[in-house]
Amino acid sequence: MNNFTATSSNLNELIYPDKRNPYYIVTPKYIRSSAGIRALHLLCHSLNRLGYQAYIVPFPPHPHELAVAPDLLTPVINNTLIQFHFENKQCPIIIYPETVAGNPFKSPLVVRYVLNFPGFLGGDKVYPASEICFGYSQVLADAANASDNVLFLPATDTRIFNPGSKQLPRSGSCFYADKYKNIHSGRLFDITSKSTEITRDLPDSQTPEEIADLFRHSEIFYCYENSALAIEAVLCGCPAVFLPNPYLTEVIAIKELGIDGFAWGTAPEEIDRAKATVEKGAQNYLRTYQKYWEQLERFVNITQERAASTPYVEIVDIPIMTLNEPGISFRELTKFCWHVVRHEGALSLLKKIIRKIGRLKIAVIFYWVSNK
Repeated sequence: MNNFTATSSNLNELIYPDKRNPYYIVTPKYIRSSAGIRALHLLCHSLNRLGYQAYIVPFPPHPHELAVAPDLLTPVINNTLIQFHFENKQCPIIIYPETVAGNPFKSPLVVRYVLNFPGFLGGDKVYPASEICFGYSQVLADAANASDNVLFLPATDTRIFNPGSKQLPRSGSCFYADKYKNIHSGRLFDITSKSTEITRDLPDSQTPEEIADLFRHSEIFYCYENSALAIEAVLCGCPAVFLPNPYLTEVIAIKELGIDGFAWGTAPEEIDRAKATVEKGAQNYLRTYQKYWEQLERFVNITQERAASTPYVEIVDIPIMTLNEPGISFRELTKFCWHVVRHEGALSLLKKIIRKIGRLKIAVIFYWVSNK
């Protein structure tokens, strides 16, 4: 499906794009350590690879040049494109993750891509009937009352996470508990007291390559929450053991991946089963690639059909998050600052300003103002 061959019927499309409705994908800036964010950026990349027009809308606000991965086909939306689509009556299909509440950009057509349980990490718990909902997995589609709409995007890079070229001796264990500790203030279990902790977004956090190497050497990976790290461990030949707790009551992708390579709890028989089936668990994951392209085709058909019948009479209200554009209006600058303060805090805004114009200029301005 994704291997494009030029034929007489599509040669014109290679030069002149048709007027299919564009996708605006609302997402935080790209960071490798978040599977949900990776999925949103990879969705944009996938749609563009298929010949659709898809754009990233950084949210919370972030400068364009820092918002996307350099190796993905993920252009960032701008005022020129927004105006062009409005003038040509190309209704934008705005895709919000479940963490964004409501419809802040006043889109005439909302698609909700539910990447975690509704309301678990913010956002709404129930979605209006007017929204098209897709779940990242069958469990999440059911939770969003959209059981038929699943879009399981394999967001793990198997070029990094794989068993390696040779069998390595295994010993010890590692664990991950980021949201469990830092959002829910959960207490770690004794079973991980001597394990190596995997962290994210800290100065000394492991790189993806270092995490893969740790998985290739570890006997067990313990996981306190739903995380793609469990998949990455299994791909490296390390069984993943989920530790049930009030914030982990079921595995998000259980219906897509099955139980091979994964253990629910620390019962010896569960762990033995996970160890014995870890290679099959990796094969299960690799089979999801073909399924994803089939699900994406259905996603496109549903959203394009709805967009074709949706009037686009009022332009969407999207703040453009770059200060590099010449002649940026005071209104856009105000919207930028307000969105940063609202979603990231005043300190974050100050940091962005300092990075943009430099500490020395800030000091000069402060001195000039204080002496007036």
